[in-house]
This record gives sequence, C-alpha cells and structure tokens, in this order.
Amino acid sequence: MITDGKAEKVYPLGEHEITIEYIHSVERSEVIETLVVNRSGIYATGMKWKDFGAGLPEDFQDWNGSWYEKRINIYLGKSLDYWFIPVNQANITVDGSLAFAPRSDTLIKFQIKSCPILLTAIGRC
Repeated sequence: MITDGKAEKVYPLGEHEITIEYIHSVERSEVIETLVVNRSGIYATGMKWKDFGAGLPEDFQDWNGSWYEKRINIYLGKSLDYWFIPVNQANITVDGSLAFAPRSDTLIKFQIKSCPILLTAIGRC
C-alpha cells in the first residue's frame, strides 16, 4: 500500500519494483532510487545520481557518462516514509506506472500488510 494521506494505492502481494525520481533539494540534481517490495518487506536495490554533495553517496560502482550508479540490497522493513517538498518534483512509479507525483509538502507512506482478498476487493484494506 502507498498513501499520501489523501489517496492510497493498494497492490497485490507479490514482487513490485518502485522507482522514486526526484530533484535533490540541496544539490538540485536528479536522483533515482529503486526499491523492490515483496511479501517479506521493502528493499533498497539501487540508486543513480548526477553529482556529489550534501546527502548524496560518495561511493559508486558504475559511471555511464551521465549517472553515478550503485547497486545495493538493503532491507528497510515493512514500512517506509518519504517526505517530499515542492522543489523535489518527485515521481513515484510502481512496476513502470505512475502512482504518485507530489507537488506540495507530502509524506508518502509505503507499507506491507496482509489483507483478506474480500476486503481488498471492496476497497476496505
């Protein structure tokens, strides 16, 4: 489940790739973070960024001429909160489809939870 406090998107349990693209609020450069979500939790699996500075990694595995890239596999738990401000111009996609594009101060919450299929079908979970 992903929510911005006003709307929520619910996805069936299984593996999903979440991509979070945004403008870094200090360095003002593009950043792309990749998460994989499955029954066991949320995993940070990669990051791409265009320059170095406050809050950006200093180590990388690849440079493709435009992006520094890092592949990781870090378990983040079963819930994760991201705070976005307007300058971030964030886009959050799930399996390649846009889920949220916050353009104001927004707390996006990601959560893994089980829900009976009947409640999911009627939008109660």
